[in-house]
Amino acid sequence: MATTMDNLKDKANSAAQTAAKTAKLVASISKMRLEIIKEQDRIRRNYSKLGKVYYKDYVTDEEPDEAEYKPLCDEITESYRRINELKEQIAADKEAFKSGAEPVEEPCEDPGVPCDEPAPAETE
Repeated sequence: MATTMDNLKDKANSAAQTAAKTAKLVASISKMRLEIIKEQDRIRRNYSKLGKVYYKDYVTDEEPDEAEYKPLCDEITESYRRINELKEQIAADKEAFKSGAEPVEEPCEDPGVPCDEPAPAETE
């Protein structure tokens, strides 16, 4: 009888741990997907700005000015790079979950401070 209770207790504990890991994975993936949506919106806005700059140059018969185009193109490229990083992280987290490993957390900016705590104020 005691072994049956211990077995049930172990199964319940295991199920609770699995549910917690699943919830953590879902929350992490949802956060990354939201970041992807924000980057996609940033890309759309920059494409629109780029089109307006191009049209202005087209209408006025001016030569394209790289100083106007380059920052917008660089921002678009950076957004695509970030989206690809996030998609790779999602895939890695899903694979880690399937294999039973813990998902990899993105490192904090300051490794001496936990991610959920603010960095200490600098003193002079």
